[in-house]
Amino acid sequence: MREEEIEKIRGVVRDCVSKHLYSSAIFFADKVAALTNDPADIYMQAQALFLGRHYRRAFHLLNASKIVLRDLRFRYLAAKCLEELKEWDQCLLMLGDAKVDEDGIVYDAKDGNVIDFDKDAADREINISSAICFLRGKAYGALQNRSQARQWYKAAIKADPLCYEALECLIESHMLTSEEESSLLSSLQFSPEDGWLSSFYLCLIKKYDIQSTIDAKFKKLENESGSVSGSSMITLANNTDLLACKAEYYHQCCEYQKCFELTSALLEKDPFHLKCTLVHLAAAMELGNSNELYLMACNLVKDYPSKALSWFAVGCYYYCIKKYAEARRYFSKATSIDGSFSPAWIGYGNSFASQEEGDQAMSAYRTAARLFPGCHLPTLYIGMEYMRTHSYKLADQFFMQAKAICPSDPLVYNELGVVAYHMKECVPLLFTVCLSLNFPNAINDKATLQNGEKLTVQ
Repeated sequence: MREEEIEKIRGVVRDCVSKHLYSSAIFFADKVAALTNDPADIYMQAQALFLGRHYRRAFHLLNASKIVLRDLRFRYLAAKCLEELKEWDQCLLMLGDAKVDEDGIVYDAKDGNVIDFDKDAADREINISSAICFLRGKAYGALQNRSQARQWYKAAIKADPLCYEALECLIESHMLTSEEESSLLSSLQFSPEDGWLSSFYLCLIKKYDIQSTIDAKFKKLENESGSVSGSSMITLANNTDLLACKAEYYHQCCEYQKCFELTSALLEKDPFHLKCTLVHLAAAMELGNSNELYLMACNLVKDYPSKALSWFAVGCYYYCIKKYAEARRYFSKATSIDGSFSPAWIGYGNSFASQEEGDQAMSAYRTAARLFPGCHLPTLYIGMEYMRTHSYKLADQFFMQAKAICPSDPLVYNELGVVAYHMKECVPLLFTVCLSLNFPNAINDKATLQNGEKLTVQ
């Protein structure tokens, strides 16, 4: 068969893939690979098998070719097959030996030399080495080695700032503190045309700065503009992801009604934006909107029955109507689906705390504090449990830990003031600091104590 005819069949394979006709793609790719025995055609056949979910066959084809030992693309695709098969140890073996330190710098395991991931600035493809680092992180995460997972995710985003998935895992799983997130972003090497991406990443990370600094970050990104095919200038001001970040910030500021209104508008525009959905659920919980929680839970379970978020939503509904045992069952189901879903762990602990089952609540909070070192809420709730049992010194220690992680949450200062009051220590300064944080709806001129007393701020 002539080369021109073979190239036409390759075109058929690419067209089948673009139309999601994977069985057809597999059929024609197999014939091309048989005719040429070219590594590129073998790789194309393996890709078609992978997309058609024939993971075991794709892995066998790649492994039998022996090219897998010297070609990163082959090795990566073979490791992706093992990922889909949940064979995590074999996945790591396929990716080869390498070490990573706390700064995300990768070393060759044999000679100890730093592995350089430089890429051509004109190349807009994501560096394959970055993808390999990310896959290593996923494998270690699945093996419950969160320390190694964190380091490999950092290596992935450092190898190529376009690898958003690595940053998403670090942020969503609260693997880094606010300072560590800022330090990581400042170390990334963005190309000149990616200034907007640097600004966007700054909006994604923890929003623990003072209000003016956060507002400046959003304003800078909203002013970023570009043009499409010579048309008028456009901006990111109405981008759904950016507005979801802003809603998250409103929730952080205790502006629950404002947050709920924004997320409601966003979900009208994009009903399946899951990050926005999570913030919407949180705001509805704070507002006691059980009807909205019920509707959201029904829709999520119908559309995403295998996602932790869906069962978390069911738990939120039951928690809102004070059926804590039922809430606990669904929060537990969410954690069993995705052990790295922090809201479910917090909800699970709160469902015990609401019934004054302190030991079980503390166990859930401690698990969350261990899994999510960048999140201050587990530590804060541990302090609250200690305060409920009048262990004020221990409570104070955990409140101070929460303050170190998140120095801008008014609830932390409120709890510090409450425990200082019970320990007969001076508290007006704490509440003055709290009131100066620019959270207008968080705390007014009085702080409500857990036992129902009120302390007037001097």
